[in-house]
Amino acid sequence: MAGPTHLAVGLLKKPHGVKGDALVFPLTDEPEAVFRTGRTLAVLDRGGQPTGQEVIVTRSRAYHRAWLVHFEGMEDRTALEVLRERYLGLAVGEARPLEPGEFYLHELVGLRVETKEGEAVGDVTAVVEAPQGWLLNVKGASREHLIPFTAGVVRRVDRAEKLVVVTPPAGLLEI
Repeated sequence: MAGPTHLAVGLLKKPHGVKGDALVFPLTDEPEAVFRTGRTLAVLDRGGQPTGQEVIVTRSRAYHRAWLVHFEGMEDRTALEVLRERYLGLAVGEARPLEPGEFYLHELVGLRVETKEGEAVGDVTAVVEAPQGWLLNVKGASREHLIPFTAGVVRRVDRAEKLVVVTPPAGLLEI
């Protein structure tokens, strides 16, 4: 199975003001690099696939917990309305190389999960964003588990071994 061609890096929430700025919720830990002037971003559908439409960043700045981004040729609110609630994607080849120990969330899907003692828990079927943080949806032989993706629970992610090692809180796997 081939990996994605684009990584979702932002969600365009809505137009902001009357001069063509857009309020974008960043889905990256490096928004200043991703939303830099001159960057071309693909518009993605809800499944993360490119729609064929692209936008070019002409200016951007941090704004509270989001970013205000202006795109080439979009000078008013009306032009941005068609992009409301659409994802913006960066071509995989344009993303910075990952450091050892780093990974993309989509790479977790399909990895097997074991406890640090080597007990099989199941396979990651999805990564879910919840108010309290990221959760791994893990399907085991007889049940599914939502495992918090936190440093205290997830001890190791090994892309080469396709393995996630966890230390679940007492009773979590019995629920």
